[in-house]
Amino acid sequence: MAESIDKMMDVADVYAAALHALALPRQAVEVIRDELERLVALTEQDRTFAEFLRSSAIDAGKRAASLDRMFRGRLSDTLLDTLQVMNRHGRLETLPALLRCFVQRAETAAGMIEVRVTSAVELNNEHKVRLEQLAARLSGRKPIMQFVVDASVIGGLVMQVGDFRFDYSLRRQLQLARTRLRERGDRGLRRTA
Repeated sequence: MAESIDKMMDVADVYAAALHALALPRQAVEVIRDELERLVALTEQDRTFAEFLRSSAIDAGKRAASLDRMFRGRLSDTLLDTLQVMNRHGRLETLPALLRCFVQRAETAAGMIEVRVTSAVELNNEHKVRLEQLAARLSGRKPIMQFVVDASVIGGLVMQVGDFRFDYSLRRQLQLARTRLRERGDRGLRRTA
């Protein structure tokens, strides 16, 4: 049975924490991030490679030897050694989650935070700057902004600052109004019954 996404992220974060702790004193955080991004891109582009990483039919020892042949001298030893540990524990399928957790740790260590703003229409530069300032005040960190247009928001916006979500969308307001109306209707039906 497939692991839940939360559990997979928790497992990946353990490896990301160790990898970040090894990379930081070597000043290799950006190098390892780039290597991880290339590896994840390879798994997305090459189904055979992705299956090679996650297949339980492949002996871990043979996979370890293959990983060493493929990547020794092409990846930093720190990342390759991490991949080997993940291989021994059957965790190579968490590679995309490892990248995500590693990036979050690197950004947090650098005093940054990811912020995603979703709006129904493209925001002008003045609004983007004001939202970036708001995110900085809310988080106390330097925001790394991502602006997304999604017509399903209808109006307003949704701002995700790290783990906190601020939903000021018209879609959300309509959902709340619908819920309140149903609750009132249900209470009215119970009173008349």
